[in-house]
Amino acid sequence: MLKKALFITAYDRPNYFRETLKSWKDVRGFYDWDVVFRFEPTPFTAEMVAAVEELEHPKVKIIVNSQIYGVLRHPWIGFDELFRNYDFVVRGEDDLPVSSDILEYFEWAAEEYRGDKEVACVIGYSKIEGPEDEVFRETSFSPWVWGTWVDRWESIIRDTWDHDYSTGQGYNAGWDWNLDIRIFPQYGLKSVYPRASRVQNIGMIGTHATWDNFPQATSFLEEREPVDYVER
Repeated sequence: MLKKALFITAYDRPNYFRETLKSWKDVRGFYDWDVVFRFEPTPFTAEMVAAVEELEHPKVKIIVNSQIYGVLRHPWIGFDELFRNYDFVVRGEDDLPVSSDILEYFEWAAEEYRGDKEVACVIGYSKIEGPEDEVFRETSFSPWVWGTWVDRWESIIRDTWDHDYSTGQGYNAGWDWNLDIRIFPQYGLKSVYPRASRVQNIGMIGTHATWDNFPQATSFLEEREPVDYVER
Protein backbone atom coordinates (compact mmCIF):
# COMPACT_ATOMS: atom_id res chain seq x y z
CA MET A 1 0.00 0.00 0.00
CA LEU A 2 1.38 3.38 -1.02
CA LYS A 3 1.98 5.97 1.67
CA LYS A 4 0.07 9.04 0.52
CA ALA A 5 -0.17 12.72 1.52
CA LEU A 6 -2.00 15.85 0.44
CA PHE A 7 -0.72 19.41 0.63
CA ILE A 8 -2.60 22.62 -0.07
CA THR A 9 -0.91 25.95 -0.76
CA ALA A 10 -2.44 29.33 0.03
CA TYR A 11 -1.40 32.96 -0.33
CA ASP A 12 -3.55 36.05 0.24
CA ARG A 13 -7.13 35.14 -0.77
CA PRO A 14 -8.96 34.10 2.43
CA ASN A 15 -12.41 34.17 0.81
CA TYR A 16 -11.37 31.66 -1.85
CA PHE A 17 -9.54 29.62 0.77
CA ARG A 18 -12.58 29.30 3.05
CA GLU A 19 -14.74 28.04 0.18
CA THR A 20 -12.08 25.58 -0.91
CA LEU A 21 -11.46 24.42 2.66
CA LYS A 22 -15.16 23.71 3.11
CA SER A 23 -15.13 21.45 0.05
CA TRP A 24 -12.15 19.48 1.35
CA LYS A 25 -13.85 19.06 4.73
CA ASP A 26 -16.70 17.27 2.95
CA VAL A 27 -14.40 14.89 1.02
CA ARG A 28 -14.71 11.25 2.02
CA GLY A 29 -11.46 10.09 3.56
CA PHE A 30 -10.10 13.59 4.16
CA TYR A 31 -9.65 12.96 7.88
CA ASP A 32 -7.76 9.74 7.15
CA TRP A 33 -5.08 11.35 4.98
CA ASP A 34 -1.93 13.10 6.14
CA VAL A 35 -2.55 16.73 5.13
CA VAL A 36 -0.18 19.69 5.06
CA PHE A 37 -1.39 23.27 4.69
CA ARG A 38 1.37 25.55 3.45
CA PHE A 39 0.85 29.30 3.84
CA GLU A 40 2.82 32.20 2.46
CA PRO A 41 3.29 34.96 5.09
CA THR A 42 0.74 37.75 4.48
CA PRO A 43 -1.64 39.86 6.61
CA PHE A 44 -4.28 37.16 5.98
CA THR A 45 -2.26 34.18 7.15
CA ALA A 46 -3.47 34.10 10.76
CA GLU A 47 -7.10 34.12 9.61
CA MET A 48 -6.55 31.15 7.30
CA VAL A 49 -4.51 29.22 9.85
CA ALA A 50 -7.36 29.65 12.35
CA ALA A 51 -9.80 28.22 9.80
CA VAL A 52 -7.64 25.10 9.45
CA GLU A 53 -7.34 24.71 13.21
CA GLU A 54 -11.13 24.71 13.47
CA LEU A 55 -11.20 21.50 11.42
CA GLU A 56 -9.69 19.58 14.34
CA HIS A 57 -8.10 17.25 11.79
CA PRO A 58 -5.95 14.71 13.67
CA LYS A 59 -3.37 14.39 10.89
CA VAL A 60 -2.94 18.01 9.76
CA LYS A 61 0.33 19.90 9.74
CA ILE A 62 0.39 23.69 9.27
CA ILE A 63 3.45 25.38 7.77
CA VAL A 64 3.86 29.17 7.52
CA ASN A 65 6.79 29.98 5.31
CA SER A 66 9.51 32.28 6.61
CA GLN A 67 9.41 34.11 3.28
CA ILE A 68 7.18 34.30 0.21
CA TYR A 69 8.31 31.60 -2.21
CA GLY A 70 5.77 32.44 -4.92
CA VAL A 71 3.71 30.40 -7.36
CA LEU A 72 6.70 28.83 -9.08
CA ARG A 73 8.81 27.63 -6.15
CA HIS A 74 6.23 27.01 -3.42
CA PRO A 75 4.66 23.85 -4.91
CA TRP A 76 8.12 22.44 -5.70
CA ILE A 77 9.11 22.81 -2.05
CA GLY A 78 5.87 21.15 -0.93
CA PHE A 79 6.41 18.12 -3.14
CA ASP A 80 10.11 17.79 -2.45
CA GLU A 81 9.69 17.87 1.32
CA LEU A 82 6.84 15.34 1.36
CA PHE A 83 8.59 12.93 -0.99
CA ARG A 84 11.18 12.34 1.70
CA ASN A 85 8.53 10.28 3.51
CA TYR A 86 5.68 9.51 1.09
CA ASP A 87 5.19 7.49 -2.10
CA PHE A 88 2.37 9.49 -3.68
CA VAL A 89 1.60 13.18 -3.08
CA VAL A 90 -1.37 15.32 -4.16
CA ARG A 91 -1.24 19.10 -4.38
CA GLY A 92 -4.29 21.37 -4.01
CA GLU A 93 -4.65 25.15 -4.10
CA ASP A 94 -6.61 27.79 -2.23
CA ASP A 95 -8.95 28.56 -5.16
CA LEU A 96 -9.79 25.02 -6.30
CA PRO A 97 -12.82 23.43 -4.58
CA VAL A 98 -13.14 19.68 -5.05
CA SER A 99 -15.74 16.94 -5.30
CA SER A 100 -16.54 14.70 -2.36
CA ASP A 101 -14.97 11.63 -4.02
CA ILE A 102 -11.68 13.21 -5.11
CA LEU A 103 -9.52 11.30 -2.65
CA GLU A 104 -11.18 8.04 -3.62
CA TYR A 105 -10.25 8.88 -7.20
CA PHE A 106 -6.64 9.61 -6.28
CA GLU A 107 -6.38 6.51 -4.08
CA TRP A 108 -7.61 4.33 -6.94
CA ALA A 109 -5.39 5.96 -9.57
CA ALA A 110 -2.28 5.94 -7.36
CA GLU A 111 -2.51 2.16 -7.09
CA GLU A 112 -3.85 1.50 -10.58
CA TYR A 113 -1.05 3.34 -12.41
CA ARG A 114 1.85 3.03 -9.98
CA GLY A 115 3.67 0.61 -12.27
CA ASP A 116 2.69 2.28 -15.55
CA LYS A 117 5.67 4.53 -16.24
CA GLU A 118 3.90 6.20 -19.16
CA VAL A 119 1.58 7.86 -16.63
CA ALA A 120 3.47 10.64 -14.85
CA CYS A 121 0.60 12.38 -13.10
CA VAL A 122 -3.01 12.03 -12.01
CA ILE A 123 -5.14 15.15 -12.56
CA GLY A 124 -8.35 16.10 -10.77
CA TYR A 125 -9.58 18.79 -13.18
CA SER A 126 -11.24 18.16 -16.52
CA LYS A 127 -12.55 20.65 -19.06
CA ILE A 128 -14.72 18.05 -20.82
CA GLU A 129 -17.83 16.13 -19.82
CA GLY A 130 -18.53 12.43 -19.60
CA PRO A 131 -19.53 9.53 -17.32
CA GLU A 132 -18.38 10.10 -13.77
CA ASP A 133 -16.78 6.67 -13.48
CA GLU A 134 -14.56 7.04 -16.57
CA VAL A 135 -10.96 8.21 -16.76
CA PHE A 136 -8.73 8.72 -19.78
CA ARG A 137 -5.08 9.43 -20.47
CA GLU A 138 -3.47 11.96 -22.78
CA THR A 139 -0.13 13.66 -23.36
CA SER A 140 -0.87 16.82 -21.42
CA PHE A 141 -0.65 18.27 -17.94
CA SER A 142 -2.94 20.42 -15.80
CA PRO A 143 -1.85 21.92 -12.46
CA TRP A 144 -5.36 22.07 -10.98
CA VAL A 145 -5.15 19.50 -8.16
CA TRP A 146 -2.73 16.81 -9.25
CA GLY A 147 -0.68 14.01 -7.83
CA THR A 148 2.41 12.06 -8.73
CA TRP A 149 4.65 9.27 -7.45
CA VAL A 150 8.05 9.64 -5.85
CA ASP A 151 9.84 7.83 -8.70
CA ARG A 152 8.33 10.15 -11.35
CA TRP A 153 9.24 13.12 -9.18
CA GLU A 154 12.83 12.09 -8.65
CA SER A 155 13.53 10.83 -12.16
CA ILE A 156 11.94 13.62 -14.25
CA ILE A 157 9.71 16.27 -12.67
CA ARG A 158 11.86 17.62 -9.84
CA ASP A 159 14.93 18.55 -11.88
CA THR A 160 13.08 19.85 -14.95
CA TRP A 161 10.90 22.23 -12.89
CA ASP A 162 10.81 25.83 -14.13
CA HIS A 163 11.45 28.00 -11.07
CA ASP A 164 11.86 31.32 -12.90
CA TYR A 165 9.92 31.38 -16.21
CA SER A 166 13.13 30.53 -18.05
CA THR A 167 11.77 27.63 -20.13
CA GLY A 168 9.53 29.61 -22.47
CA GLN A 169 8.37 33.01 -23.56
CA GLY A 170 5.26 34.91 -22.54
CA TYR A 171 2.33 32.83 -21.35
CA ASN A 172 3.94 29.43 -22.03
CA ALA A 173 6.64 29.73 -19.35
CA GLY A 174 6.54 28.45 -15.79
CA TRP A 175 6.64 24.95 -14.34
CA ASP A 176 3.14 23.94 -15.45
CA TRP A 177 3.57 25.02 -19.07
CA ASN A 178 7.00 23.46 -19.12
CA LEU A 179 5.59 20.08 -18.07
CA ASP A 180 2.66 20.37 -20.47
CA ILE A 181 4.31 21.41 -23.73
CA ARG A 182 7.94 20.40 -23.32
CA ILE A 183 8.67 17.71 -20.71
CA PHE A 184 5.68 15.43 -21.34
CA PRO A 185 6.23 15.27 -25.14
CA GLN A 186 10.00 14.92 -24.69
CA TYR A 187 9.67 11.88 -22.43
CA GLY A 188 6.48 10.43 -23.94
CA LEU A 189 4.54 10.96 -20.70
CA LYS A 190 0.81 11.12 -20.11
CA SER A 191 -1.61 12.17 -17.40
CA VAL A 192 -4.77 10.44 -16.25
CA TYR A 193 -7.88 12.64 -16.10
CA PRO A 194 -11.49 12.09 -15.01
CA ARG A 195 -14.03 12.72 -17.74
CA ALA A 196 -16.24 14.43 -15.16
CA SER A 197 -14.16 17.02 -13.33
CA ARG A 198 -13.49 16.59 -9.63
CA VAL A 199 -12.16 20.16 -9.39
CA GLN A 200 -13.64 23.60 -9.96
CA ASN A 201 -11.83 26.90 -10.47
CA ILE A 202 -13.06 29.91 -8.47
CA GLY A 203 -9.89 32.00 -8.74
CA MET A 204 -11.06 34.95 -10.78
CA ILE A 205 -8.33 37.15 -9.31
CA GLY A 206 -4.79 35.96 -8.57
CA THR A 207 -1.19 35.89 -9.73
CA HIS A 208 -2.08 34.25 -13.04
CA ALA A 209 -5.86 34.81 -12.97
CA THR A 210 -7.94 37.64 -14.42
CA TRP A 211 -11.61 38.26 -15.18
CA ASP A 212 -10.82 37.62 -18.86
CA ASN A 213 -9.07 34.30 -18.18
CA PHE A 214 -11.38 32.29 -15.98
CA PRO A 215 -11.96 28.74 -17.23
CA GLN A 216 -14.38 26.58 -15.30
CA ALA A 217 -15.33 22.91 -15.39
CA THR A 218 -18.87 22.50 -16.69
CA SER A 219 -18.98 18.90 -15.42
CA PHE A 220 -18.03 19.69 -11.81
CA LEU A 221 -20.30 18.59 -8.97
CA GLU A 222 -19.59 19.04 -5.27
CA GLU A 223 -21.32 15.82 -4.23
CA ARG A 224 -20.50 12.53 -5.93
CA GLU A 225 -21.32 9.02 -4.80
CA PRO A 226 -18.60 6.34 -4.78
CA VAL A 227 -18.03 4.75 -8.19
CA ASP A 228 -15.80 2.06 -9.67
CA TYR A 229 -13.38 4.01 -11.88
CA VAL A 230 -12.42 2.60 -15.24
CA GLU A 231 -10.22 3.82 -18.09
CA ARG A 232 -11.86 4.12 -21.48
